[in-house]
Amino acid sequence: MYGSASANWSTRAKRRSPARRRPRPTEAVTEPAVQSQPGDTGEDGVRERANREKHLAESQRQREMAAVPPWKSRPYGKRSDAGLVRAIGLAQEAGTLAEHAARRTAEEARLLKERLAQEKEAGQTRGQAVAVSAATLLDQAEKKAAEAVRESARELNAKARVEERDRYLRDYLQPKKQLGPLERLRAGVTKKQIDKGIKDVTAERTAWRTEEGEARTAARDAKVEAWELIRTSKLAEQFRDVDATKFAPDDVTTVTVRLATMRGQLPDIELRIDRRDAQKLTRLQGEATQYTEAAAKHRTTVAAARTEQARRADMAKRHPELYDIETKARRSYAVQQKRAAAEQSRARAQESAGYHRTPPTQGRGGPSAGRR
Repeated sequence: MYGSASANWSTRAKRRSPARRRPRPTEAVTEPAVQSQPGDTGEDGVRERANREKHLAESQRQREMAAVPPWKSRPYGKRSDAGLVRAIGLAQEAGTLAEHAARRTAEEARLLKERLAQEKEAGQTRGQAVAVSAATLLDQAEKKAAEAVRESARELNAKARVEERDRYLRDYLQPKKQLGPLERLRAGVTKKQIDKGIKDVTAERTAWRTEEGEARTAARDAKVEAWELIRTSKLAEQFRDVDATKFAPDDVTTVTVRLATMRGQLPDIELRIDRRDAQKLTRLQGEATQYTEAAAKHRTTVAAARTEQARRADMAKRHPELYDIETKARRSYAVQQKRAAAEQSRARAQESAGYHRTPPTQGRGGPSAGRR
């Protein structure tokens, strides 16, 4: 009776032994140490113990191989070894560029933000400063334009005097010079008086012509100088719509009108400049964020590719047969991908050729019956 109970207890104990229980998938794989059994003595015992250890090691290896995720489901598992190297190199380069761009853009945004804060504290924005500077420059230009207007008026007055002297000579003095002695006597004028009058009027006409030329030159110079004050300044771009970046117009009236138009645009220029500064700050901050995210993405790519490299190196060392299987499968996959890409390229080329081919129209297939 006791012998039977002892045998049953021994059987139940063996069934509960960790060496005989299959580990659950969620449990850590831990192989128990091989313990000597009462019968493990002698040559048969050594052989049995060696077989047991070999069996346990093979089970452990099979479980480790089964725990490896399939190569198609792993990030970058479909890439070849050379493809992994290329991916890491490109991602590292792109990540470095993105990091530099992020730092540069963030610094530019910081400086702009500080400048805007300083302007706000000082009570004058950049747009307001530009408007004040433009107003001062327009004052100078308008002063020169007014001078050009005065010189133009002087030119017109001199021109009128020249025309007046021309008419006096043509209509009065020149005809008298043709008079004979008796006619001059009747007219109460001598030849000497006539000659002196012609000489005096001619001199006056010459003086007025000189003044006309001087006034014309002075008006032109003042007009050009007024316009050049705007055209050669940094503010010319703000008045591009009135051709401030081009050379001066031909007449001073156009210059005066355009200067007045520029002055009327100063409030809009002030608002536009301040709005652009605010928009630039927003854009720079957004670009800095985008560059930072791109750099992080490239770093993630490098980490994932290096993880795959490490996994393959460990697999080649511990499970060379699985490594060979995956390598052959990746090569086959690459060949299939190239073949599919070539077929798609041929299909697109054929479709494009068929689209551009013009079908023959009716009536052009042969000679017309009415032309025989």
